[in-house]
Amino acid sequence: MAAIPLSWNDPLFNGVTNSGTVWMENGQTVSNKSIVDASDTVSVGGSSSFTVDHVRINSREGVDIFGSGDVNINNSYIETTGQPGDHADGIQVYAPGGHGSVTVTNTTIVSHNQNATAGVFIADGYSGTFTFNNVVFQGGLYGLRIAADAGAGHDDYLALKDVYFVGPFDYGAIYLQEINANLHITQWENVRYASIVNGQLVPGDLIPAPLPVEGSTAPSTPTTPTAPTAPTIASFSNDSGVAGDNLTNDNTIELKGAAAAGSTVKVYDGTTQIGSTTADSSGSWDYITKVLTDAKHTLTATATNSSGQTSAASSALAITVDTKAPTAPSIASHAVNGANQVVMSGNAEASSVVKVFDGTTQIGTATANSSGVWGYTTGALAAGSHSLTATATDAAGNTGAASTVVTANTGTPTSPTTPTSPTTPTSPTTDKVIESAGATSLVESANKFYLNGSSGSGPSLKYGGVDFVDGSDGTWAPIGAEKTATGYQVAWKEASTGQYTAWNTDNNGNYVSHVSTLTGSASSGSVSGTNSGLKSLETSFHQDLNGDGQIGTSGASTPTSPTTPTSPTTDKVIESAGATSLVESANKFYLNGSSGSGPSLKYGGVDFVDGSDGTWAPIGAEKTATGYLVAWKEAKTGQYTAWNTDDNGNYVSHVSSLTGSTSGGSVSGTNSGLKTLETSFHQDLNGDGQIGTSSTTAASSTLSATTASTALKGTSGNDTFVGSSQADTFSFAANFGHDVIKGFVASGAAHDTIEFSKSVFDSFASVLSHAAQSGPDVVIATGSDTLTLKNIKLDTLTSQDFHFA
Repeated sequence: MAAIPLSWNDPLFNGVTNSGTVWMENGQTVSNKSIVDASDTVSVGGSSSFTVDHVRINSREGVDIFGSGDVNINNSYIETTGQPGDHADGIQVYAPGGHGSVTVTNTTIVSHNQNATAGVFIADGYSGTFTFNNVVFQGGLYGLRIAADAGAGHDDYLALKDVYFVGPFDYGAIYLQEINANLHITQWENVRYASIVNGQLVPGDLIPAPLPVEGSTAPSTPTTPTAPTAPTIASFSNDSGVAGDNLTNDNTIELKGAAAAGSTVKVYDGTTQIGSTTADSSGSWDYITKVLTDAKHTLTATATNSSGQTSAASSALAITVDTKAPTAPSIASHAVNGANQVVMSGNAEASSVVKVFDGTTQIGTATANSSGVWGYTTGALAAGSHSLTATATDAAGNTGAASTVVTANTGTPTSPTTPTSPTTPTSPTTDKVIESAGATSLVESANKFYLNGSSGSGPSLKYGGVDFVDGSDGTWAPIGAEKTATGYQVAWKEASTGQYTAWNTDNNGNYVSHVSTLTGSASSGSVSGTNSGLKSLETSFHQDLNGDGQIGTSGASTPTSPTTPTSPTTDKVIESAGATSLVESANKFYLNGSSGSGPSLKYGGVDFVDGSDGTWAPIGAEKTATGYLVAWKEAKTGQYTAWNTDDNGNYVSHVSSLTGSTSGGSVSGTNSGLKTLETSFHQDLNGDGQIGTSSTTAASSTLSATTASTALKGTSGNDTFVGSSQADTFSFAANFGHDVIKGFVASGAAHDTIEFSKSVFDSFASVLSHAAQSGPDVVIATGSDTLTLKNIKLDTLTSQDFHFA
């Protein structure tokens, strides 16, 4: 007995997928399919090269070949029912004028006698090479029928090995015809009748070749082309986010792999081909996809060789594309603890990485849990205002927008009370009286320390029941004291070591405990160190409470009374950044002078007059190499005018670099290029605190910081502040006027501090939104008030340079 023939229920077909009719493209392979078709169509059809492998068919007609090409049918079971009045075959080749090869191996072909013409029918002008190896034909009018009818020069070649014919056949097992072309038998080996007994193939008599076997004079037996091995997908990029999780925010994936050298590699997303490439001579290939949608993609590849044989598919690579950034996280709560740390919590995309920022600097990360809740505690932050935000980054590496800004104040002193008008100070005593932000003071008198008094009045400070003495415990400089609900909080500093001491006492000045919120080495109430938490003692206790301009140890000299500002002239003198000014006097405009001195401004040889040309407010003037650059603004329309003049003030040309509607030197509009005229010309050159038109409504003064008095308060007039080499503090209430700070130091250990009323600004972010670089200076504007920081770059300012009270 021979091997069991393939049947419908053969285990070979376990796990096949049900399918409808399959139409084949050039080089395509259909495999692992079960096709049942009750219609009048074929099960598999193609007009070029294709492969049928591991397929079972039960239909009217099995496989139809409609064109030239190489067709391979392997490991398959084909059963056809046919249709009355029309031949319907297991394998039918109908392509007049077509040419190719048909190779059938390890396949069973079953036909039904009453309707099917043949198991295999080749005729109607088709020529080529036909090879059958280990094939069973069962039933039909004929098993194998070939008509060589393509015409002269278009012969057919036939090779059979281990081919069995199981009846009954109505007209015969084999029917070969030479009509107008020759049919050559190149191989005829073990061709027999057979029967099937209990599912076993029982070989019968040999069937002689109906035509001579041509042997060596015939073309060599064609070999069945071998399909290339399945390619591999070795890697993809970019794998953003967590490496190896196959989750990416790159929607144009680059694939790399290996395949048969020179083969065509086709790439599929699921069952859809999305592209192709060619393996190089070493078998390497790569392919970059087009834009993929946000979804999971199952990518495979096949390889097709030059003979049209297509491999099985590669192992699948599953990739999820996610390009959508997470929504901005929230900061639901934030609180400053005693160690100047901010304890934060909020919500973000589940499992996302939350990055926390202080301004533009990242200060830490946290991970949201599966419910989207996150929490983070910062390190110790420097004293001052901190603008905190958070962003969320998902597993694919997408980062969303930042959260809403929250402001945290660390080590911020309590707001000082509004000062009263300064009075002439009395001469200070020789005792060291330290003013504080509370309702008391710390006094050193006769080398001992007293609370809430001067010259030794008030309860004395005690430790272990003994008066705390300057000298025996070191040379102590008192810092300040504050009344508490249960006694006093006191602080001072030892000069030679820089050690700070802070105590809580009872109402009689007896030591109770050290101040636990301060960091450092604590012993018997003493806290040593130089960090920001300790240094904030000096800021928080040092306030000018009585408005006498003194902070810290009283000096021996009496401060001078402020001078009354002189009344300004009625002429409008506009200071500029150059060596000149623009003056309006008696309704005319003059350059480089006051009260009408200097050359007058002319247009068309006529003096430019306020009133005849509109009500003009002068902005400023600058000396140029060829004359003057002048600018002003018309009050009722908001039109700006900017001219270049000669040395005699005559109009030469308008300023072409400004944008807007230009005509005769006028530039109209309200954009930033025009508005900078007012900023660039308005500078306080002589230090009198006045910018623009002189005013008689606000007094101005110059306030200078000293090593003994480093905290300065602005008035409602136009003030000029001069900083010292120490860490100075400049305070501004609402409606502070047009003020200037000279010598401001940003950043560093001894940086200066600007303190705004919270009714003006309440955060560093709000300050930045109202600040602009104007030449070498920074101008901070709010309403009609301006603060100019001389010779400062905007990007050097940090949140540590500002307090808000």
